[in-house]
Amino acid sequence: MTLLSPWGEKLDRKRPLFEYPRMQLQRGSFTCLNGVWEYQITDGKEPSRTSGWKHILVPFALGSKLSGTDDQLLPGQVLWYRRYFNYHLTNDMTLMNFEAVDQCCTVYINGIEAGSHNGGYAPFSINVTGLVKKHNEVLVKVTDDTDRGLYAYGKQMLEHGTKWYTPSSGIWQTVWMEDLPPHAVQDIKITPDYDNGRVYL
Repeated sequence: MTLLSPWGEKLDRKRPLFEYPRMQLQRGSFTCLNGVWEYQITDGKEPSRTSGWKHILVPFALGSKLSGTDDQLLPGQVLWYRRYFNYHLTNDMTLMNFEAVDQCCTVYINGIEAGSHNGGYAPFSINVTGLVKKHNEVLVKVTDDTDRGLYAYGKQMLEHGTKWYTPSSGIWQTVWMEDLPPHAVQDIKITPDYDNGRVYL
């Protein structure tokens, strides 16, 4: 039996989770890349193939109901994501942001390696200035050893049951882009001063 939350039942599959993903430092250049992507699973020594792509709804993990898939990524395999998108070019710095990818990934923009990240729970940004064009292809290579690897895996186990959850892998949070000027605020530290009714930034 499959249970969906009220939010899952009301999900707009054409614009899934399109709200701004960061509570602070909102910028007007926000471009959401959530939606239907292509994916395939290959042997770890095999590159992505030109055929055999299936559809997956990002930002929901491989194997989850909302992703529209029932595949599972095993140790030694590679999960490939692909999406084509258009982008408005500016003279600013362009970042591609991933709120979370489980577990290790490498990102390619128009066939060029743009960056990588290890760990499935932390957001990360990749500077794609000079790589992104008006018409683009993004390719994301993902590996996930679940409980057989070095990284945190929560309550997921390859041999799941009882208290252990079904493994899930891949992009599981929002993917988005933004443009920043050469000098931009990247982070804010807020210190409250309760006695004087103020905060320090």
